[in-house]
Amino acid sequence: MPRPKSYDRTEAVERACYAFWEKGYRALGVRALQEAAGLNAFAIRTEFGGKEGLYLAALELYASEAEREAMAPMKDGGLDTIIEFFENLVTETSPTSSQWGCLMVNTGIENADIGSPKLASTVQRYWDSLATHFRQVLLHATETGSLKDTVNIDELAEGLVTAAMGIHSKNRSAGAHNAGRPLVDILRHYLESLRTS
Repeated sequence: MPRPKSYDRTEAVERACYAFWEKGYRALGVRALQEAAGLNAFAIRTEFGGKEGLYLAALELYASEAEREAMAPMKDGGLDTIIEFFENLVTETSPTSSQWGCLMVNTGIENADIGSPKLASTVQRYWDSLATHFRQVLLHATETGSLKDTVNIDELAEGLVTAAMGIHSKNRSAGAHNAGRPLVDILRHYLESLRTS
């Protein structure tokens, strides 16, 4: 009969997520990861398949929370929901604003050197999901006649994803929640200019 676990898996993944988010994948040593997650080396190996497996679980948690909290309002919303999404990236009281930037952006940048296909796939799924949410808003706005019909929806959706990456990167590099504010202001004015009235 297997021994009962002495830890809560969800809590351990959440704690690991914050540690990876703050420190990065390579910089976070195994011992520091064990302390942060409240797991021993055996648990990390058997439950997650090692450090990368725990990192992937942390990324999945991060993505699911972002989709539930930050992206969900865009499913049935108008341009205001995109503007609100970007405003939240630079508002200190928002759960989507962080001095550490975005775990997915950080992972994508770090993985350019690591070269893990699993990390690359997880990060790409996240950005694809965000682009899909932006596209839904823009399509809805077009269908309701509130968006100018000259807008290339696919290009704009992908451009907004890139803008989100840039805002998070600026926040991270400056170590401040609101460092990306200038780009958010530009985006807000641009999106407002696309309204039909």
